[in-house]
Amino acid sequence: MNEPGARPRLRGRLRLFLFLLLAGFAAGPPAPGALAASRTFIDIYSPAARKIRLAIPELRPLDGPRDPLGLQIAQVIEEDLSRTGLFYVQDRRSYPENPLQAGIRLEEQKFPEWLNVVKAEGLVKGGYTVGGNSITAEIFLYDTARGAQELGKRFQYPRSSWRLMAHRFANAVLERYTGEKGIFDTQIAFVSRSSPAERGEIYIMDWDGADLRRVTRNGMGNNAPAWSPDGRWLAYSSFKSSPPGVFILPTNGGAEFRVNAPAAQGIGGNFSPDSRFFAYAERTGRTYQLVLYEMATRVRSRLSRSFGIDVTPSFSPDGRRIVFASGRSGGPQIYVMNADGSDPRRISFQGTYNTEPRWSPRGDRIAYSTRVSDHVSIDIVTVNPDGSDLRRLTGAQGKNESPSWSPDGRHLTFSSDRSGRKEIYVMTSAGTELKRLQLGQEPAWSPALP
Repeated sequence: MNEPGARPRLRGRLRLFLFLLLAGFAAGPPAPGALAASRTFIDIYSPAARKIRLAIPELRPLDGPRDPLGLQIAQVIEEDLSRTGLFYVQDRRSYPENPLQAGIRLEEQKFPEWLNVVKAEGLVKGGYTVGGNSITAEIFLYDTARGAQELGKRFQYPRSSWRLMAHRFANAVLERYTGEKGIFDTQIAFVSRSSPAERGEIYIMDWDGADLRRVTRNGMGNNAPAWSPDGRWLAYSSFKSSPPGVFILPTNGGAEFRVNAPAAQGIGGNFSPDSRFFAYAERTGRTYQLVLYEMATRVRSRLSRSFGIDVTPSFSPDGRRIVFASGRSGGPQIYVMNADGSDPRRISFQGTYNTEPRWSPRGDRIAYSTRVSDHVSIDIVTVNPDGSDLRRLTGAQGKNESPSWSPDGRHLTFSSDRSGRKEIYVMTSAGTELKRLQLGQEPAWSPALP
């Protein structure tokens, strides 16, 4: 397990971005050949949408001996695309050629065999050169029916960042077929209590569960991580102060600062879409009320005034409304109010325990946790912003909690104890393509990061 610490890691990401901008990535694609005109192949909102069949052979060495990275890069691209539910990657054992000997350029492809024998509509071919601590790769996407090149990318990365290279080519493939940005280079922050002695520390991993890094090391108990949409901040709650508070950590490595009033207990929240504000819950008397914190001025203003406990605020994508959980009507239920705290309205009416709401980045759905009729299990559901059209995404398999949307609104991460231990999972917004990632809980999906 690699645990170099989050701040150096995040700074490393920024340095890598500049490196790519100035060197390899800015060098652009290789000769485009018959590069196809831009177009969209999949209408991801159509109920008639079907999976696109792809073939992704192992990348071949362009100079030097075979390296395990050739197959590993192909496997990461395959896994990224398959988990969207939009692609099906054909079994490599059905491929008609040896990938270590076959050409990767347009004029070297036998498209009729890939189309008619393998039944692949898209073909990913690539080659690489490993030199010292860097890897250079050329990767292409071909349309087998038209015999045309759809994508051509040339990458130059530190060898240790080969997974990021694969994720970014998968992003390009997804955008080529759907017209939408991919989320394969995003990260998930979460809470780990992997040992009885551990009270809860914040960790970060890639969206596929790889490349685990530790953020907090205070040993006092930390939870409720939340990313700012601009990627500049990571908020979390901690018992390292007395009373416990909410802290915001700059992702560029600067000094963190406390959000809530020093004499009041604060617990986690979320940022506004423009990252200018952070809404959280602060103890007031015997209850918790919602408070708005302005990042630039560090001024707090109270948002809610109820007799119940108001917690877990989440902004709508336009920043005009906030969804939150409140006990003002008895048990916890889901409410929506204007961003200035006015006009609160209850939107959940099924069940006696509904909490942890998160507004989709698309604005069309709200996800939350709900206790099912057996009074033990907890499921993840989504509803329209007015509370209608409830859809259950998990099936009463243990306690499924803390949903968090991907930045494209097409996936959710959550924690579940269905295996007997609390673990982090991801699934599509339809509840399909479920994948277990790591031991942990309270996941928070990052925005797209440089």
